[in-house]
Amino acid sequence: MSKAIEFLESHQSGTGARWRENAQWRRDNEFWLIYARHITLQVLRRMDEQSVTQAELARRMGCSQQYVSNLLKGSSNMTLETIARLEIALDLDLLKSALTDTTKFISPNHPHAL
Repeated sequence: MSKAIEFLESHQSGTGARWRENAQWRRDNEFWLIYARHITLQVLRRMDEQSVTQAELARRMGCSQQYVSNLLKGSSNMTLETIARLEIALDLDLLKSALTDTTKFISPNHPHAL
């Protein structure tokens, strides 16, 4: 057996890949993920405009930098409280812009369309 195959076999995961489940989850949650992406992009733009780091945003929001990092990576679900804290910390109206700007990405025939 070649060294490459030995290496790969010795380093393979004991659990199967979850790409199918992850893809299905994204399809099932497509509607609200559009809003989440929009909000995240708005936050990143405002942070860039104000030269605000994740650490500074965390200080303004009263949370950890790790929490802010997870929010910006999409690893944490944003609650209304979190969105409100982001709005205050960055002087930004996230909900209004999300509701008006995302309509172009959502088909009027979508079952959850406004």
